[in-house]
Amino acid sequence: RLVFWLKVLLPVAALGILSTLFLVAETLDPEKAIPYADVDVEKILREQGITRPRFGGVTDGGASVTIGAASVRPDAGNTTRLIGRELSGQILIPDGARIDVMSPTGIVDGATREVTLQGGAALTSSLGYRLETEELISRFDIVRSEATGEVRGTGPIGALTAGGMLLEQDAETQGYVLVFKDGVRLVYDP
Repeated sequence: RLVFWLKVLLPVAALGILSTLFLVAETLDPEKAIPYADVDVEKILREQGITRPRFGGVTDGGASVTIGAASVRPDAGNTTRLIGRELSGQILIPDGARIDVMSPTGIVDGATREVTLQGGAALTSSLGYRLETEELISRFDIVRSEATGEVRGTGPIGALTAGGMLLEQDAETQGYVLVFKDGVRLVYDP
């Protein structure tokens, strides 16, 4: 007799519990469905772009060149150019030296094979140089970086400022040279 009543009462109790879940449940607001998503979906759909791209290659001289960014988007006026944010680059020279370059913004131009690092480019070398300039133009098919504006930094020889800088491969020795020009001021630290 107990089993008979339990077979009737337990399913009825289960239906009562389920119905109260639906009757008492709070209504959902679609605006609050994902409170932690702070992305503008319409902006993402409107603008093209790539997140975390990396470009790389090896020059004829054997140097490895890698360029990366937090994000890039195509330039509306020129289809061969990409406008990047938080750019970083690395040059590994065959003799073992390493050069790291970073900047907050920049332009990657596929037609000219140049990267223009803007907004305060920083260059760090494994040889001990730490240089900063407002704009640095680098090639990624050959090792060549040029700062057309003032360069400030430190190195193994001391603190220096210059009106410009050029890093390139010397045609005669095939070695890589860093040339400071246009009013170089060096405070030698022995």
